[in-house]
Amino acid sequence: MMKIGAVKGVKGLRKLMKEIAVTASTGKHDNELVGSATLPLKNIPASGQTLWCSLEKKGKSKKQGDVKIRLSFSSEKNSHVASQEHRHLLRLMLLHELENSKVEPYQWDGKFSQSAEIILTQHLVQCGLSKVAVTLAKWIEFASVHVDHPLSFIIFSILLQKLVKPLQKGFVTEEEEKLFWEAAKKILPSCFNGIRKIRKLTHSDKSTLHQLSGILSILSQLSTLHPPEGTDLFPPSIYGWLTVNEDEPNCDIRATLYDAVTQGAEDWFSHILENNKTTDSPEEAYLNHLIQVTQLVRTDLQRAIEFHDKIFQQSFNFPYAKTLYKVYESKVAELVEPVVTEVCKSLKPLKFNHGAGDGIYDNDRLLMGTTLFELYLIVQRFAVLGTGLCPVDSEIFLSHNFHLWFHAGVAQWLDIALYKALQRIKKAVEIDHLVPVDSSVKYSSSAVDTLAIFYQIKIFWKQLAWPDVEGSYTFVAKIIDDICRCSVFYADQMSEKVEGMGESQNVYEKKFEVTNEWCLAINNIDYVRQSIQAFVGELGMEEIVTSLANFRSQTEADHCQRTLQLVIDNAVDTVGNKILELLEKVAEKMAPAINRFLLEGAELLQQENNCMDRLMKYLDDNLLTLHSHLNTDNFSRILAIIWENLSHTMYELVESNLERKRPPTFFLNLHETLKILVGFFKQGDEKNDTNNPAILEQMEHLLQLYGMETWELIHQYHLERREEQMAMEAATHGLLTVRMQFVEDLLRIEVLNARNLHPMDTNGSCDPYVKIHLLPEEKFTTITKPRTKTHKKTMFPLYDEYFTLHLTSEQQELENGLIMFTVKDQDFLGTNEFLGEAFVAFSDVPKTDMTTGLEQMAQVHLKLSRPTRQDSEVYRALESRHDKLARDFIKKEKPKFLPS
Repeated sequence: MMKIGAVKGVKGLRKLMKEIAVTASTGKHDNELVGSATLPLKNIPASGQTLWCSLEKKGKSKKQGDVKIRLSFSSEKNSHVASQEHRHLLRLMLLHELENSKVEPYQWDGKFSQSAEIILTQHLVQCGLSKVAVTLAKWIEFASVHVDHPLSFIIFSILLQKLVKPLQKGFVTEEEEKLFWEAAKKILPSCFNGIRKIRKLTHSDKSTLHQLSGILSILSQLSTLHPPEGTDLFPPSIYGWLTVNEDEPNCDIRATLYDAVTQGAEDWFSHILENNKTTDSPEEAYLNHLIQVTQLVRTDLQRAIEFHDKIFQQSFNFPYAKTLYKVYESKVAELVEPVVTEVCKSLKPLKFNHGAGDGIYDNDRLLMGTTLFELYLIVQRFAVLGTGLCPVDSEIFLSHNFHLWFHAGVAQWLDIALYKALQRIKKAVEIDHLVPVDSSVKYSSSAVDTLAIFYQIKIFWKQLAWPDVEGSYTFVAKIIDDICRCSVFYADQMSEKVEGMGESQNVYEKKFEVTNEWCLAINNIDYVRQSIQAFVGELGMEEIVTSLANFRSQTEADHCQRTLQLVIDNAVDTVGNKILELLEKVAEKMAPAINRFLLEGAELLQQENNCMDRLMKYLDDNLLTLHSHLNTDNFSRILAIIWENLSHTMYELVESNLERKRPPTFFLNLHETLKILVGFFKQGDEKNDTNNPAILEQMEHLLQLYGMETWELIHQYHLERREEQMAMEAATHGLLTVRMQFVEDLLRIEVLNARNLHPMDTNGSCDPYVKIHLLPEEKFTTITKPRTKTHKKTMFPLYDEYFTLHLTSEQQELENGLIMFTVKDQDFLGTNEFLGEAFVAFSDVPKTDMTTGLEQMAQVHLKLSRPTRQDSEVYRALESRHDKLARDFIKKEKPKFLPS
């Protein structure tokens, strides 16, 4: 019925129906030929052949289709006998092949020569063995030969791939299964020995890795099979290194692999110890021994991770590197911990010589500390490797807290880092030529080198990677303190380097000129100072504080942060003070030349000399150098320091010359000099107005005072007396009543009376009179001094006397003009005695026109006073004068003072 679709026409349908009827009635079917193919027997190879043949049909030119055929020759033979024969033949051929090819052990890849292949193929044709039987024969015979002449493990892996399924599905006889496992027992020892002694092979060689892959493939495939009951794959006589019960059969391939890996690691560790023994007794030599051992162990682990672990994982799902690490970790910890603990206990603090560790008292301790740190880094890397390999088990490892073994040594490492840093800084300063590192900056090579040295300390801290939070806080605080020490040492070294620069001397003078080197030295120190804060940030201070907050509390973390910040601020301030010291040293070195120019200028200012020009040029040249080479902040600082020193110098110059009773011209010259210097240093900068305002005001006052002419000083004294009078609360020496007025060019004065005068005579009374002076007298030499009549024996005289004085307009407008009323007791037998005096400023006298009479003016009650202050600056200035006017004034003034 399948042909119904091919029926064409009535004739075809009739034919189809006939065939159906015959088949249904007789049960027979007269098949129709589709096509045929013819093959000569001689073309069929002995090994058999599989091919596609074309179908042809007589009378048809078109191909009728294709058929796939497998052809082979065989003969009837007992399969057991055939297998034995073939195995024997295989062994002969293999031994012959190995003998002729001289192939190296583990290198034969399973390929026979052409002649051997022909013979083996012919024998297979005669025997008619199945593929499984042939593969099993190879497995058995190759394993037997492998005992004496190792073959490539890849061959066995490939053969095993073909045998696993037949063995699992029972396609082999019990005898054949037994033979399979006996062969496996011959292969396994070399497999496990290869794993145990894997380090003797070239780890990076592709052939070696290929063989290892073959071994693990063999073990993996064998572990999926179940040996016959009672089979002992790993007899103690051969596997003496296994940690199993010798009385029971052992077929656990995975456990045996673990033991092989473990034993191999232990053997390698013993080999390392045996071949790296130290004969030196000092601790430092033994520490080097531990470094070498730990490094070799770590190298073996690295090789395992890089070359072998992936193969173990892929082929057998076995954690090779992790297993190795667990063995090595306990060995290394047991070896290193007691030695490190003992060495750290014996460490003593390093002792530095003055300043910067120019020498260490115990150089052996330095070497030991350095070696101990190297060991720390090796063990650290070893522990980090374990954390990556065994993240779950890492906390139970002996080396998990390895840093605690070294805790006592950290302080010495920091001291060593400090010592080396100081030595390198010293060298950097020595080789510094004090020229800018490039045109865009204002610092030299030693500043850059010092920062590089600081970053070496930072690298040390990063390498230390101290896991303990509280310990990290303590160590960071010490590192910051050490950085401060290094910075201060650098500042001192720079100061020493430039100490003698810029100084010159000839027969006339010794002078200091600011040099570019001085400026660079100052900038270098400032560059280092500015880098401290950034450097500390890179130490990871914020991370430490955050960890402390999580570990302790936020309050304690904040306290620690404030403490660390205080240490940083102290470091920055300390180095900043060193900059100020250097700036002050520059100003100090400039001081002698400035003092000399000042003194000479004060002595000779009004004469023809160039002292002031020389002073200004000296300042201008040096400040120009400072301005060109210092950064802005440091230039402002040194400008302030120079001005402060100059102010003190000027003040001391004034003070010292006051005692020497110099003439007014000397102080006038100094005052002019001061004005010039103030103008020079201000340079339009209003900020400089606040530099030493108190000392500047005092100096201005003294120079102005002592630079006055004698008559000006006398008038200044009278002005002070008026201030004293105005400050009086009670009229203890009596009152004087007057009336006064300015009318055009006239000064009208009416002396009315006096009251409560002190008795001067023995009869308890006095004979008072009033004398009028216009001050300063130097301006009124043409004016007669009016005087009242003398009143006898009274302390309440009524004068009622009127005086008119003619003054010029200049005299009337004179600034600070005074009227002095002097009351005296007339003594006809001796000197007239002073009773008191009073002062009235011209500005206090009313100005009126001619229509206003004096009687219309208000009465003015003046408190009489006597001088009390002989310590007055003005009075002392007058005492220091040697001219006649000053001497006469002092002579007249002294009797006025009340006896003490």
